[in-house]
Amino acid sequence: MNNLSLLILGLVLIYIPACLSKTPKCFSQLLKPSYPCCKGKRVFYTDKDGNWGIENGKWCGIDGGVVESCFSLTLGYPCCESCKVLYTDKDGKWGVENRQWCGIKDTCNKPIENEKPAQNTTDVSNIEFDFTFLKMENNKKNMLYSPLSIKYALKMLEEGASGNTYTEINKVIANLNLPKYSSIDKNLSFANGLHIRDIYYNGVVESYINTLKEKYEAEVVKDEFKNAQKVNKWIEDKTLGIIKDMIKDEVVQNPNLAMLIINALAIDMEWDFQFNFDKTYGETFYKDNGKEMTATMMFNKEVASPNVAYYQDDNITALTMNLKEYNGTQLEFMAIMPKENLSAYVENVSKEQISEIDKQLKLSSDEVYGVNVKIPKFKFSYDLELKQDLMNLGIKEAFDDKAANFSKMAKANDLYVSDALHKADIEFTEEGVKAAAVTVIIMMTKGGKLPKETYPVDIIINKPFMFVIRDKNTKDIWFTGTVYEPNSWENDKKEYTPSRGF
Repeated sequence: MNNLSLLILGLVLIYIPACLSKTPKCFSQLLKPSYPCCKGKRVFYTDKDGNWGIENGKWCGIDGGVVESCFSLTLGYPCCESCKVLYTDKDGKWGVENRQWCGIKDTCNKPIENEKPAQNTTDVSNIEFDFTFLKMENNKKNMLYSPLSIKYALKMLEEGASGNTYTEINKVIANLNLPKYSSIDKNLSFANGLHIRDIYYNGVVESYINTLKEKYEAEVVKDEFKNAQKVNKWIEDKTLGIIKDMIKDEVVQNPNLAMLIINALAIDMEWDFQFNFDKTYGETFYKDNGKEMTATMMFNKEVASPNVAYYQDDNITALTMNLKEYNGTQLEFMAIMPKENLSAYVENVSKEQISEIDKQLKLSSDEVYGVNVKIPKFKFSYDLELKQDLMNLGIKEAFDDKAANFSKMAKANDLYVSDALHKADIEFTEEGVKAAAVTVIIMMTKGGKLPKETYPVDIIINKPFMFVIRDKNTKDIWFTGTVYEPNSWENDKKEYTPSRGF
């Protein structure tokens, strides 16, 4: 064998193992950060990258598909499937798909017809943001949060951010136009607050405080933060007494705590058409795991009201019910019960689906014999894993005590977000709905088919369902969530005088 042959053989022996060692077994190894490949094939979540599983308490990739190369992978964002450019910055060209930013692929080197220069921000649909956390924490259990509260808290945080910290936040919330609400006696409460450690107050940029006061009507509170009593009392008052002891003493007693950015909201509203209390009874509810339970089921017979509407097809049953109007503000409740699997429905729920349901809704008053409505009572609270969810959405620098840039908030630019909390509580009864939510951003110093019309239509919510509570006119969503396990009749029946249902 001559020297040339030896050289070629040597190169092949070096090159082949190197290539093999770098060949990804699954798409998730190419992402930044990278994730291991699953040994099994059970799919827990699917996005544009591929199918995901969970093994050993960690996410892992399932399919063998490989993500096509693009600059955004190194920044923690997936590649776009299309080549449509919506925004360009120093990193490259961006698009928006499935409610998240994505990088334009390297192969998209042809000019795109009708491509327009992008503005500083791109408007991502509010309703797509509304369901983001429902998808991210789709764990087949009772869930509740307030998209509106989170939006307000993030917008107030964004007001103080600069540089890449601002860019990351803005890519998630874009240029959201937030509706304004005024508190209404004991029925509706809406408040923004900036609670600042008294000794840090002079370190806050004055224009930031003024912006929060003027744009968000935020209450600015000086607090020694000796304990959490003062801020917890503020939250309790602003949530109509529903949410208590939100913040622990050790949080405010941390000497590095500079301020708390808070949005709090709550409703205590009656139905426009109430349920009959004496008709509530224990009935079967079919749980997601195939088991049954006896739930506390509310019932109204032959309802014929413009305040109750419904839609049914082979895949879903939907029900909307108006809450009373208070000083010009009216909210409505919508339940959507898939015939098969709620978790799978939540994964794919979209603005278009909700809009299509809205178009198909039929008033119960349009039915000759009305509709029979059954729906279970429920009461629960939920703590969203907001910090991790926001980081997964791409807001990372804000939580980095070295890289965070809040120079529009702090004169010394010495702040970062140590945690983001969100708690929500709901009680759904014959009389109406009580619900509240609080978002707290903690700033630290760097340190079926319809029946025949001649019979009443049965609208029976007796399987896991999702719901939204929204403004009747603007459709802004105050609350959304899922109910996998409503109240137990065994626990509630002592409150009722039993009577027959239908």
